Amino acid sequence: MDERAVEDRWLKDNKLLGQLVGVWPNQNRFVKYFARFVIFVVINLTNMAQISRVVMFFSLDTLTDQMPFLVLGFGILIKQYNYVLNEDKLKELLDGIVSDWLIERPKEELDILEMYSKKARALSSFYKISILSSLIMFLLLPTIPPIMDFVVPLNTSRERILIYPSYYFVDEQEYYYPILAHTVLSAIILGCVYVACDLNLVHVVQHACALLAISGYRLKHAMDDVDLYSDTCNDVSVDKAYAKVVRSIHAHKRANEYVRKVDACHVHYFFIAVACVVMVFTVTFIKVTTMELGSRYLTFCMFIVGQLVHVLFLTIMGQFAIDSNEEVFQKICEARWYHGTTKTQTLYLLVLRKCLSPTKLTGGGLIVLNLDSFLQILKASFSYYTVLKSS
Repeated sequence: MDERAVEDRWLKDNKLLGQLVGVWPNQNRFVKYFARFVIFVVINLTNMAQISRVVMFFSLDTLTDQMPFLVLGFGILIKQYNYVLNEDKLKELLDGIVSDWLIERPKEELDILEMYSKKARALSSFYKISILSSLIMFLLLPTIPPIMDFVVPLNTSRERILIYPSYYFVDEQEYYYPILAHTVLSAIILGCVYVACDLNLVHVVQHACALLAISGYRLKHAMDDVDLYSDTCNDVSVDKAYAKVVRSIHAHKRANEYVRKVDACHVHYFFIAVACVVMVFTVTFIKVTTMELGSRYLTFCMFIVGQLVHVLFLTIMGQFAIDSNEEVFQKICEARWYHGTTKTQTLYLLVLRKCLSPTKLTGGGLIVLNLDSFLQILKASFSYYTVLKSS
């Protein structure tokens, strides 16, 4: 298996979507910069149209109506340019996946790598389906008035709607189709950027978990062939066991370094994303509870579902890393460390000590990403919603 084969087998979707939005490190420079330029222009025009609507028709209702879509528009740029600015770090992480597959390993370790790679692919498929389903529902919103005119006709045609509210300084109904084309393009870009960037996150985190699992497997089985209290035990078998433990510790150190690199590549993005999610959830909850049933109500409900899936995926990645570290701790406890020399047992103690303070994925070094953080984000959003609703 060569580098191309590994990419085609495990990173095919990452590569395809990453090249489409200009965040794949090894793609053609002209195509990469062209994709970034197109996305930058389209999304900034989108953001300007939304800001124009707030400025021209300013009111608290207009601001809260526009806020979720504005945050989403700027969120695209934040998500994309996190990988643009950290391109070298992302390249190192992705190259690490390929190089670890190319290393000659025992079958058991290859099975661990394959298991976590398949898990990453399954999570990626679920995420793609969730985001793209929400995208399709948004794209179908403009079809509601024509369908309703056909099913339940009125004396006059219903007013045509856009995917998201905006203002282009022209008559919206007269230039409806050019405006609609721009909003559709923006929505498609949004879906592609979100999926492309988050697929990379899923794969690098699951690879980090695989490296931790491999180190745990090595630590558990390093002492299988030695028994200090057996008559057949000799210096050669003891030295071999010691060498296996040292090799296992190097694998554990490599795994923690990889987790640290994943965190360094996303640390500021995680913090900004969490702050934006709390703000957006708060505003969206207020809108949903004050709106009447209709197409715009449906839009905000879909928006809540999409953002819930998004923030769940961000936080659950950190939980995966924490769980993998705890599994290493458990593997050490299951190992036959008591059959080793004092020097070997000391090495196990050092790894146990490291497992008590593992490297974690954080938001700005302040918020540890895990399922508890997910609940805290929802709790904070509801708390702010309650305060604003009662004021």
